[in-house]
Amino acid sequence: MFVGLLKRACPLMAVGSLAIGCGGVYQPSRAAGFETDPAAEITDDDVKKAFEARPQLGEELHVAYYTFDPERAKDVEELLSGLPSVASVYRIPPLIVTGQRRFDSSSPYYYGQQPKEVSIKKLRLLAARARAEVLVIVDHGYKTGGANPLAALDALILPIFFVPFLDNRVEGYVEAFVIDTRNGYLYGHITEDDKRGDEYATIYAKTTGTVAAEQWETLRKKLRDDLGRLLEDERKRSKASHASAASIAPPGSTAPAAPSARPTPVGPRP
Repeated sequence: MFVGLLKRACPLMAVGSLAIGCGGVYQPSRAAGFETDPAAEITDDDVKKAFEARPQLGEELHVAYYTFDPERAKDVEELLSGLPSVASVYRIPPLIVTGQRRFDSSSPYYYGQQPKEVSIKKLRLLAARARAEVLVIVDHGYKTGGANPLAALDALILPIFFVPFLDNRVEGYVEAFVIDTRNGYLYGHITEDDKRGDEYATIYAKTTGTVAAEQWETLRKKLRDDLGRLLEDERKRSKASHASAASIAPPGSTAPAAPSARPTPVGPRP
C-alpha cells in the first residue's frame, strides 16, 4: 500500500519541494484559429444578405457539425442524433477544414506549422456538400488550478500524504453556434459554464481529470437540452415566417416555398 502511495505522490514531490503549483488548460485544436467571418471575406452585400436572412427550418432536419474538441466528437454526434426532428448527422472532419491529420500535435507551432483559420463560410460550404440544412459549431475546454499555498509544507515530503495542498478546481465551458447552411442565419449561440472541485484537496481526492470528465457530462446534458429547445422554437418561427410571407404576397405572385423533407444525404461531394 505504501508503495502505491509513493507512486501516486512521486509526480507531486518535485512540485511540492519547490512550493510551486502550476495549473493547466485543456484547449484542443490549437492549430486552428476561429473567426466567425474573416474581415477579408466581408462585403456590403454580405451585410445586406445577413439582414435579409430568415429562419427556414423544416420538419425534418439534416445536421452537419464541426467540433474543435475531437475528443468529444462522438459525444456531440450522439447528442445531435438524439434531438427531436433530426434525421441525420454528419461530422465535418478537421482534415478537410484545417488539414489537421489524426495524430498531428495540437500545438500551433508543431514543426513550424502556423495556426489555420476556420471560417463559417467554409464550414457552410462543407455542410452544403453534405446536404445538411443546419450547421452546428461546438467548442469545449477547461482549466485547472494545480497546487494551492499549502504546497509549501511539502518541502518535508511526508506532508504530501495528508496535507490538502492540491487545487482541484476545474472551470470549463461548452459553446455552440447554430447556423442555417443556405443563408447563414444565426439560429442561436449557446454557452454553458461549470466550475467545480475542491480548492484544498489531498492526493486521495478525485483527480482533476475525473472532475473534468464529470463536468463534461453536466455540460453535455445542458447543451442537449438547450439545443432541443432552440431548434423547436426556431422551427415554429420558420412556420410563422412562411405564413406571414404568404399572407402579404401580392396577387399573382408566388410566396416562398416552405422547407420540405428531402432524401437522406449522400455525404460530401468534391
